[in-house]
Amino acid sequence: MPYTKGTGKSVVVALGGNALGNTPQEQYELVQDTAKHIVDMVAEGI
Repeated sequence: MPYTKGTGKSVVVALGGNALGNTPQEQYELVQDTAKHIVDMVAEGI
């Protein structure tokens, strides 16, 4: 998705390296946990 300038707030979250784990199962679990933290940040307005 290309960047488009808008009037709202934006944040970029980049995951890579160790954040993604080593196996598909580990990746799935880590992404689930990370998504919960991102949702919390959005709810707090960060």
